[in-house]
Amino acid sequence: MKPMRKTAILCLLAWFAIPAHAQFTTIAESQAFREPEDGSARILQLKNGNTLFLHYTSRDGLAIQLFDSAHRRVDTLPPVVNWASFKGGHLDAAFEAGGDAALFISDRELKHPRMRRLTISGVTGQLQEDSVISEPDKINLRKRKVSTASDFLVIKDPWSESYAVWMYFNTDEETDGGYQIVHYGAGHREISRARFKNFNQDQPFRYWDMAVIGEEQLCILGMEEYKTPELKDSTVLKLATLDKGRIFFTFHDLKFPEGVNTVGGFIKYNPYTDQLLLMQAVKEDDKKSQKTSTYLATVKLHSMNVSYPREIYLDKVNRKSIEVFGPKEEYAGVPQNIFIKEDGSYAIVFEELDNHVRMMNNIPTVISTVLANVAVVDFNAEGKEMNSWMVPKRQINQGVIMRPFYVKNRENVQEKLNWEDRYKFFTYIPGYILINDLDEKHKQLERGKQAAIRDVSNCYGYFYELRGEETIPERDLVFTLEERQVAMFSIADYDAEKRRLVTLKRTQENRKGVKLVWLDVAPPRERETRMAKGN
Repeated sequence: MKPMRKTAILCLLAWFAIPAHAQFTTIAESQAFREPEDGSARILQLKNGNTLFLHYTSRDGLAIQLFDSAHRRVDTLPPVVNWASFKGGHLDAAFEAGGDAALFISDRELKHPRMRRLTISGVTGQLQEDSVISEPDKINLRKRKVSTASDFLVIKDPWSESYAVWMYFNTDEETDGGYQIVHYGAGHREISRARFKNFNQDQPFRYWDMAVIGEEQLCILGMEEYKTPELKDSTVLKLATLDKGRIFFTFHDLKFPEGVNTVGGFIKYNPYTDQLLLMQAVKEDDKKSQKTSTYLATVKLHSMNVSYPREIYLDKVNRKSIEVFGPKEEYAGVPQNIFIKEDGSYAIVFEELDNHVRMMNNIPTVISTVLANVAVVDFNAEGKEMNSWMVPKRQINQGVIMRPFYVKNRENVQEKLNWEDRYKFFTYIPGYILINDLDEKHKQLERGKQAAIRDVSNCYGYFYELRGEETIPERDLVFTLEERQVAMFSIADYDAEKRRLVTLKRTQENRKGVKLVWLDVAPPRERETRMAKGN
């Protein structure tokens, strides 16, 4: 081993060994219950201090647990609603609305696909409303002009009570068929309803993402695809906007590179700067290269002034990856999400994804995806890069394929995943990355590599504190040394105002048992204050 590389690895192990002060304090735990084995789950911290845990499967329907502000289970006897009767569908979204929980459940197997909106009281946990908000005609795929991952999409504005529902729309005209978007405000009040058609009816339009800007506007990011002899697989990114009360979208050209292999894109609204952040992931055309480039631009909403996109380079992270793992291990992370902070600054999170595909009976079959090292880049409100970090990890998810922006795409839309795999995803909250990982003895970084995690039986919940100039930050246990457990950080709900995180963790007594756990999160700067006081 070369002396320089050996020194780097010894330093890395030393960072892991440095104990951080307790930044996560357990304040309460629920009674243990059996860990769900499949389906979708959501945790909601409500404004009244209560916490709602939702679990949905197509086979068994909906199950809920409500806890009051003192973290005691709220039970209403006898039960008024048969939650199991809502089986057979798909949980598309769940979020707080007006102090209650709004759930959107769709059933696509019916003659007329249907979406229902359930409103559950945040005080009693009882059903307040069950209404069908969309029941379009059976989808005619031949008419389909707009490409999306779903026939229903529900997108919530994180800064207000507004949300939008994207749904398929048929007409009697043979050449017509597209989508309808409904914009809702507080109290589920309808603000706008508009048909979405292509900018150019002759070219398909691929949907990438939608942002809801309060009750004022909807913004849709998409891409026109040209497949002609003159323009082979050319792409043009466009932004479609719908103002309050309007019935037609307005299309805007973006300055992103054209004619490239775009593998993903998304938009995020920054209310502190009144800007949209636009991100595009582009894969190199060279078959020998697996590199994905990331471009970022901003849009001033009132003027629609678009900045020229710039490529984001992870120079600091790349140097550390080569230093620790070897000269051939350049950092190859793809963008996953943008997180807006209270002062308008933001963090962009990347993750390395290695999808393994094998030909079986001449059919490409996904074997596994390796979820590897995470990178976080901090920017100030003006878009200047301030600092960056790398979090080493290597976790194997069997039989699934992961893509850029999968973290962003799960903010509102639920995905069915193997329950065991849910323990293998990281979570970002301001100042921290939380993951389940091996301890120092088993991580095997001394060989310049990392042990791959296939199951989490030997893992513990860790946090990395994103502070300081070291590219690989310090880490410590989320829970105490006596309760070195794993937690389901992927479904955790974080209240930034109260600095409170709620998630599920496995019990020590029973591997199939879980508990809800409430954690107080100390701000990163508090650690420096405590050190200065000698505590």
